[in-house]
Amino acid sequence: MNRIGASIAVIGIIAAASTTAVAAGAEAPCVPDQHQSFICGTGQGAIRVFPETIAPSGKLAFGWRTPKGLPSGASEPSGAVENVLIRLPDGAVLGTLGSTYWASGEMRANRRDLIAAWSPDSRAVVEVENSRWETESLRFHGIGDGDVVSLDLRDLVERAVSQAAGGAAKGRVFRVREDLPVKLDSGGHLSFAAILFFPKSEEAALGFRLELMVKTVRSSAAARVVSIQRAKLPN
Repeated sequence: MNRIGASIAVIGIIAAASTTAVAAGAEAPCVPDQHQSFICGTGQGAIRVFPETIAPSGKLAFGWRTPKGLPSGASEPSGAVENVLIRLPDGAVLGTLGSTYWASGEMRANRRDLIAAWSPDSRAVVEVENSRWETESLRFHGIGDGDVVSLDLRDLVERAVSQAAGGAAKGRVFRVREDLPVKLDSGGHLSFAAILFFPKSEEAALGFRLELMVKTVRSSAAARVVSIQRAKLPN
């Protein structure tokens, strides 16, 4: 495998991570709704699950809520949206995500996408949220028996891609390609594709394929870029 220089092949290590304690006890049971999803809780504390983010175990997923509760019908949220990691059997909130995506089953956030790339054992997940032009959130969440360790990967990856692009990176916007596979295995190996591009321009984007290793040790996590390649990605 060709790599773009030794300084890019291992770009660095992040040692700092935020740790969120797992909520003790049930918040409220999650029940199916009419849009093939689940609603956890009632009133202002209600959370709606994104069904496409449910873990392989079927027990964890991403959801969203607002301080004013979920909107009714085809209404948009009236308060600030918060995305959370939720345990479906009892509705316990395990942690807060970096994204602010929402979808009601009848409406969704305009020109935004959210994906959850789960490890096969459902012990870790990578969250990717893209706005119209760029990646707003790229985070790793490791789910332990007593806590959730979260690690922001966006700055690490953007620096690696910009370094690989050299002077061509100037003025370009960073985006993870959510339409191409984002894969996380049970050992912490993460692979995905990303681009640097000029919004509203016909100039070709610079494409990259990346591999990261993310490790959790007790209540902390570390990540490093182990491989980055320039690549011609599908349009």
